[in-house]
Amino acid sequence: MNVNSNTQINYGKDLSEYIPRLYRLLDICKNDCSNDFADKIIISKDSLKKLCNDFVPLSFKTISEIDYTKLNSTSLRLIGCYGNHILIARLLLNGAIIDQQLYDLLTASVSTENTNAPSLPPGIYLLIVNTDLGLVIHWPEIGCYEENASSKLKKNNINLHRYLTKLTDHQLCLMSDKDLERFDWNHLNSYSDDDLCYEFEVKKSQEEQEDFKMYPGFEVKLSDKIKTEINNNTLDDIPLHPVVVESITNQSFVTRQLIKTVPRLQKAAPSLVAFEFHRELQSKLKGRKLHIDRETMNTKSLEILIKYGLKMEDELLGLLRNSITAARMRYDKKRDLEKDETNKDIEIISNLARKKLRDSYSPFEEFIGQESSERDNISDKDLERIRRKYPDMEAQIDKKIAIDSRKWYKLKRRYAFSSIIVTDIFKMAKNAGKSNEEATIKIFYDMFMDEETEPLKLVKKHTKKSQSSGDIQGITDFNSAFWDIITFSSSTINRADEESIKISKTMSDIKFVQDLANSPFFGKFNDIKQKILNVFFVEYQNWRKNIFPGNIKEISPRVSINKQLLERLNKEFELEKQEIENFEFERICNFLEGKYQDGPMRLNIRNISVLESMILTGYRFHHEFETTQPNQLQITIYETSLEQADTLQLQEEEFHVPNPTLPSHYNRGQYGTSFHLDPQVYDFRKISQFGNHKFLLVLWNKKLSRTEIFFDTAQKLAQNFQQSYLNKPFKVLNTDENYLFAVNEPKELIAIFDTRRAVLNVFSFNDGQASFYARNSNIQLLLWYSGTVQYFLFIQDTEDLCFVEKGGRARIFNLINQQFRPAVCNFPPNMANVLSSPDGSCIVAFVKEKIKVENFTNDKENENDEEDDSTDEEHDSTNRESGVKEICRAYVYFCTNFGGPVGKVVDLPQTIKSLEYLQFTCINNLQTHLMSLDLENGCFNSVIVKITSEKIQYRFQEQQSIDIKTVMKTNNLIDVYGLMFEKYPVENCIDPQQSCPLSLKLVIDIDENNNIEKYGKKFEKYITEMFENLRHSTKKPTEILKKFSTSVISFQELDIENTNFLKKLSLQYKLGEWIIQLCCLIPIQIAKTKNNLFQPFKDGMLLNESDQAKFDDNYGLHLDDIVNNISFGWYEGIFKYFGNKKIKVVSSMGEKSCGKSFMLNHLIGTTFDASEMCCTEGVWMSLVNTKECVYVAFYFESLKSYKRTPQEDLFLILLNTLVSNLILFKVKDQTVIKKDILSTMQRFQDGVVSFEQDSTILQTKLCIVIKDVPKAKKEYLVKELKSKFFQIVSEEGEDNFISKMYKGSLDVIPWPIFNNAAWFKALSIINEKLAKQEVKYENSITFLRNIKVIMAKLKTCDWDSLGESLIQIRITNLKRLLSIAISYGLEQNDSVTRPLLDHDTGKLIEDPTVNLSDIFDYVESTELLPDANIHLYDEHESFAQLSEDLRDHFEEIVQSREEMSDEDRWYANFSRFLNYIIERRISRVRKWYTQNTVKLPQNNSDVIIGKYEMEQKFKKLTLLWTLCGLTCHQCHLKCIKNFNHEDDHDCLTNHKCDFPCHFVESHNKKLIQKCNYKAGHEGKHMCKKIKHLCGEPCKLIDKRNCQKVCSKEIGHPDGEHLCQSTRHYCGENCSLSTHTINGDYHCPNKCIKSYEQQHDSHRCESETCPIQCLIPNCKRKCQSNDHFHSYSGFLQVDHFCGDEHQCHELCEDDGVCKVVIEPKKQPQETFIKYIRLSEKLRCSKKIPPNESKHIGRHTHNENEFHSCEAQCQFCGYFCTLPYGHKQLHDTKHGIDYNMTQVKFSEDNTSEYTRVDGQETFTLCNLYCKNLGRHRHIDYCQRETFLNDNKIVGKIQPNPDRPKDFISHKLFWMRAGFKDPYSFQEQQDFAELDNDSHTITCLNLK
Repeated sequence: MNVNSNTQINYGKDLSEYIPRLYRLLDICKNDCSNDFADKIIISKDSLKKLCNDFVPLSFKTISEIDYTKLNSTSLRLIGCYGNHILIARLLLNGAIIDQQLYDLLTASVSTENTNAPSLPPGIYLLIVNTDLGLVIHWPEIGCYEENASSKLKKNNINLHRYLTKLTDHQLCLMSDKDLERFDWNHLNSYSDDDLCYEFEVKKSQEEQEDFKMYPGFEVKLSDKIKTEINNNTLDDIPLHPVVVESITNQSFVTRQLIKTVPRLQKAAPSLVAFEFHRELQSKLKGRKLHIDRETMNTKSLEILIKYGLKMEDELLGLLRNSITAARMRYDKKRDLEKDETNKDIEIISNLARKKLRDSYSPFEEFIGQESSERDNISDKDLERIRRKYPDMEAQIDKKIAIDSRKWYKLKRRYAFSSIIVTDIFKMAKNAGKSNEEATIKIFYDMFMDEETEPLKLVKKHTKKSQSSGDIQGITDFNSAFWDIITFSSSTINRADEESIKISKTMSDIKFVQDLANSPFFGKFNDIKQKILNVFFVEYQNWRKNIFPGNIKEISPRVSINKQLLERLNKEFELEKQEIENFEFERICNFLEGKYQDGPMRLNIRNISVLESMILTGYRFHHEFETTQPNQLQITIYETSLEQADTLQLQEEEFHVPNPTLPSHYNRGQYGTSFHLDPQVYDFRKISQFGNHKFLLVLWNKKLSRTEIFFDTAQKLAQNFQQSYLNKPFKVLNTDENYLFAVNEPKELIAIFDTRRAVLNVFSFNDGQASFYARNSNIQLLLWYSGTVQYFLFIQDTEDLCFVEKGGRARIFNLINQQFRPAVCNFPPNMANVLSSPDGSCIVAFVKEKIKVENFTNDKENENDEEDDSTDEEHDSTNRESGVKEICRAYVYFCTNFGGPVGKVVDLPQTIKSLEYLQFTCINNLQTHLMSLDLENGCFNSVIVKITSEKIQYRFQEQQSIDIKTVMKTNNLIDVYGLMFEKYPVENCIDPQQSCPLSLKLVIDIDENNNIEKYGKKFEKYITEMFENLRHSTKKPTEILKKFSTSVISFQELDIENTNFLKKLSLQYKLGEWIIQLCCLIPIQIAKTKNNLFQPFKDGMLLNESDQAKFDDNYGLHLDDIVNNISFGWYEGIFKYFGNKKIKVVSSMGEKSCGKSFMLNHLIGTTFDASEMCCTEGVWMSLVNTKECVYVAFYFESLKSYKRTPQEDLFLILLNTLVSNLILFKVKDQTVIKKDILSTMQRFQDGVVSFEQDSTILQTKLCIVIKDVPKAKKEYLVKELKSKFFQIVSEEGEDNFISKMYKGSLDVIPWPIFNNAAWFKALSIINEKLAKQEVKYENSITFLRNIKVIMAKLKTCDWDSLGESLIQIRITNLKRLLSIAISYGLEQNDSVTRPLLDHDTGKLIEDPTVNLSDIFDYVESTELLPDANIHLYDEHESFAQLSEDLRDHFEEIVQSREEMSDEDRWYANFSRFLNYIIERRISRVRKWYTQNTVKLPQNNSDVIIGKYEMEQKFKKLTLLWTLCGLTCHQCHLKCIKNFNHEDDHDCLTNHKCDFPCHFVESHNKKLIQKCNYKAGHEGKHMCKKIKHLCGEPCKLIDKRNCQKVCSKEIGHPDGEHLCQSTRHYCGENCSLSTHTINGDYHCPNKCIKSYEQQHDSHRCESETCPIQCLIPNCKRKCQSNDHFHSYSGFLQVDHFCGDEHQCHELCEDDGVCKVVIEPKKQPQETFIKYIRLSEKLRCSKKIPPNESKHIGRHTHNENEFHSCEAQCQFCGYFCTLPYGHKQLHDTKHGIDYNMTQVKFSEDNTSEYTRVDGQETFTLCNLYCKNLGRHRHIDYCQRETFLNDNKIVGKIQPNPDRPKDFISHKLFWMRAGFKDPYSFQEQQDFAELDNDSHTITCLNLK
């Protein structure tokens, strides 16, 4: 800013916006309380945001998200500054911070009375002087330092000065020379004890004149639908014009529409027994034609209709039944045929298998030969049918004839092993020239027949020398030299063993038998061969007899369990049956509809369902029938509401134009509430609205000739008129039809004037507006009036009525003296409306007048017509031919001058046209508005009206001597320190180290420098005396004040930027910590109670119901949404900054005006000011940071307030108990102890019923503090209090609140009288108790989590264990974050990135650095990408896109695919790389999940299910990143899509070979071209530039794997062109095609068998079974390595992945597994109702691998607690006792939405009225509280007997059912639940009081 500029700038209202580097920190918010209370001081959020972001960008996101750590990077020296505003402004001017114009405005703003003039609002500011220095300025309120300042100004000043001294240790006080002159140095001595008499006088202070001014008001644009409604006029003599609702406090209007008569469908669903059904149907059919709804009716319902309703069973149902019977017979025949055919198939397949067996093992089968070969003859037709019907059957037979005997395998292996050894012996002997065939064959035979299983031993045993003789005839002794050459090493023997195993496994049994039979190995030793054959033959026979039949049976069709066959037949039958039923259904419906066609209206039958009971079978008859009704008058009420921002702005700006809106919370998107009236019955007379949003609706009942008055909210009125039985008037008056009606909302008076008889009756509401009574009856006014009164109204807020006659004459009638005023006023005779102003100061008559327009010419008219076309509005208001204009005027008559001339005539603005709709209202008691409806423009609008009454203000002041000139003292500039320390603590009790001495430098504006030293001594002496007086009067510890330093400097010498000055008078502050200190000065409201509900706040504002959860989600998520919406404003960031510091909570609670905030402030150093919080209820929070821990302080509004109910007190007590370490409960004095302490403690006792004992939260210490106890009465009061508690404990037993809520102990502290040294010493006792309390919260995260969950539970009345809710929320939250965590390795990845955290400590989950050399040996040391923010999962993105970045990174850093010739190796490395990435992500997320659940019980069902879902997601991720690995569709590389892809295989390259041409020499040292073949091809690389080889098309070019061109030499002699591919694939579709539980499956791959190989079955390159695991939700594939695993069994092969699975069935145990809370938004209501539902949990058992189910019954946890299924019939809460308990049910009750208190008429027991005022939401266990003796109503249990308690009249609901009065005790006995009230209350309720005056509780359904 150029401060020397002479340019004049038009400044706005707030000058802080124009002062550079000036930031408002604390602002004064004016409240609506009386002047004795201080205003609220609030943090200026916008300015604080600018300060933070100017120093550190983006450090301030929201008030709850401030990064104090970043802000700590900046430090400032800070000095406080306060005092004379002119000197402060001059200091800024001298420092070139402001210019002269701003200086003039700043100095003028303090004295001007124009509130709209530019000014600097009072408050605390920070001025950045330079980069190192800041000035904290207290800019004062007008006159706050003056001696005669109001109490409010003084209190505001004290609070702001407290904040200034907490923000700075050094302050400057700027005083002008006039301030010094007016300073009374003897001021402290003027208040001596000798001054016993004070003289006062009353003086006139101010006069105001009467005035009436208008300013622009609001405008609410209306929708087209409402525009149409407000323009309705009159139809069929029924007035339909709109009405602006008369109301002082609300802004509403009403529209009327005539709904013409039309037939309408009325739904009904009565329950009928069989014999009633026919009668009911016949009655409904009279005069109606029948229609049967084809979509909702079914055959069963139609049969019931015909059989019981129409009784036409034989006539209509015979054909249907016969057709279905015939279909059933056809089904049975098909089933039998299929069975026969299957048996035949089994025989053929068995014969086929035997035939194959004989052909395969013919050497053995020749010796068997006993079976008839005729059975094996299979016709070609049967064989073809079998092959077609059972594909691959022959392949299965081939597998089953393999000899799968274990002994056979051993024989094969022994034979192969012996053969290998003997072959080696032959070789050894031949090489040595010592062959001995006989000996060698002998060794073979001996080894084969030996039972030795160890190969090494076997060989050694039969090749030793000792084996020199044999047993076989003809073999002679061997030469010993033969044995010398036979040597076998262990390795040779092991090799032989391995080779024998391989041969045994790979050689087929068929080939083995054939080779054995034809083997020339034995030569001439045929007998040995026969012996060996015989051994094999014996085992073959055993296998053929015992195992082979079973093998064949396995692949044969199973007749008895052929599920597929039965399913197909059943499906065919069901289809045929359905076709029959559909045909017959339509035929019968058409017949019936044709038969019943009588009448113009319709009966639509929708459905008929069966209701079964133990006695009778009944039917629910769902139908719709057309009825007609007369024309209906639709009344629609439109209520407006005001945003909170508007409300706050109204407090700041007098003429701020609010913006009311039509709330959109109504059901089905409607903005209004509608109901219908019968115009034949009712005439609409009047509607008014009261402050509690209830409407007073006055109707004239034409049939009964009476006035009916209804009084309720719009929604309740609508409900009443929709349900006729609820349509009961609030009051019925027997009046004449001709009357006028007036309402006085402030006084709650209603007046009715009978215009025909001239009789006045006045009624008044009783307390709570439960009813109203006749206050002034039958006042005769016939002497004054006889049918001439046109307007009749109350002068608002008075007891005066104004009568206005048709001619305009007006009189005022006073209800107190029942006399007219003598003065008469003459209103304009053409008046269109007459209203009273809301404050009763004036009466306004509205007229339309025509005036002549001056200087009116036709020429001017023509000019205007050329410029702008005239509108209809202009034609209406101005008659262009005559020059006459019609305007609307208001004639204002002030009541103080009633009878005189008009006070003022005001022209109404053009926006106000319809005078008949005008109504006055007052918005928030701040602005008066004149409302109207603009019919033409379609809007609801207003003008602001400022009414000034003539009045003189007087002041009561101390009397001044006439001869002494009054001097205004300025001592408060210094005295403010004494006043501040009198109100707030001087020294810190809990942390004395925080008590820092203050320094004050007085800057005085004088020229005499030699007087500076003199003033310094005088000020030092004055301040010392002030502090001494403070110590003497308050007895506070004031040691720190002895270090208070004072100095004086002249204003001219002041240089705040001087280095020496800064070092002496400023300290260095870290900006972040300093802002924390600032924010901690201002408490925040976190909750309040209203309408019997607990209502949490968000950032100090009421939590909006519409901001909460989605209603389809589970309660854990909804509760979590409430928790996330609860925010503690600026304290959120502060808690985050303090991180892992321990938290202790201390709270102050008690009765009103007993010093709660004073004690709390002096205990821990907070700045609670109860006077600031006078207009706000609920709970306030602040905190104080110390070295050891953070102290959180809660200040609770007073208990037993007339504003609150016991239930609301209960919520506050529960919150306090659940969160606090130490509760200081203050009571006033001994009077309270004697009279009220029991009722006070009963509030605590009420908490027992709703309190879930939880060891994790039962850590609260309760201290009862008795205020102002004289030492002499201390023992007496303690004994008195002890006796009261003894009584409570004796009566309540184990349920007493001390044991249940406070660990069985509490402390009583008789607190000394104030201004006594003992008062402050007693604080040390509290401090010691607080220090001994265990830390309840290890860190701020735990504290915030627990308190928010507790607040959310209180809001929803959830009394279950806090621990269970924390588990539920934690698991729900982890589930919500799990997808993001798995996808990105983060918790949040949008505009804000949040890493994986330990939610208990706030610590990061480690993401360690990994080196690629740790994964691959051949890669240089390079860091791998960190896990966080690698995108690994996205359902909306293909795998190719998802893997692209990782693929590119791998090729760039690890291994390029283009440069790698070994594709298999590259693929293996890439797979390994991906596997590591995935395993690392899974490891981190698993660690994150484990870390956040490690403190939770691992057997909890939520924890188990959450962990299972996580593991399922891990499997899904692993499967996603498992590569395919098959051959690319376009080249020869491997496909690197995921293995489960369904489209073509793709290597995700350009499919081109990137290697250079192999024929280098042909290029003559030129640039060698790249290969022209597809990537990954076989053979040599060849370019296309030069013809190196033949190049003609390959003859197999149409086959897969073909390289297309011939690779032979150019001009090769043979004519066969072939490419380099060594194998050309068949290329047909793979033969795998089967049916699975998920439908048909066809393998998408192509056959890779050679085209030259003859084959019937096509096999692709995939070797594993591709079918998905049959367990639901398992995404893994079958574990089998056989691609054709599906064919291994004949019908149904079970595909299992081989893993263990979680069971998904529900628990089968009896009882309630879990009670869930479901939010339900109520129709046409703003509140959310929370209902209790029982839920069966999922079974926690695991299904073993390769099994489809586990053993045993389903249970969510073995031996887990299951609760009772009973629900309280009133609140719906479940019994908390175990299932099957024997005693009465017990629960922690919730809100009963139906209970009401009524009072019966003494004359008529069927007439009753509500006595509990407007509806509130009351807990079951608190409703009867404080009623004393009362009674309940219940349905009569013995209807045939009369008793004294029977109610004779009819009472809703179900008025025809007899009812009784019953006692409270009997009421709960019948309910089946334990009486939830305390012992004392049960005693009070014990007897039934049947007096008609007794309060009666009505709760029937």
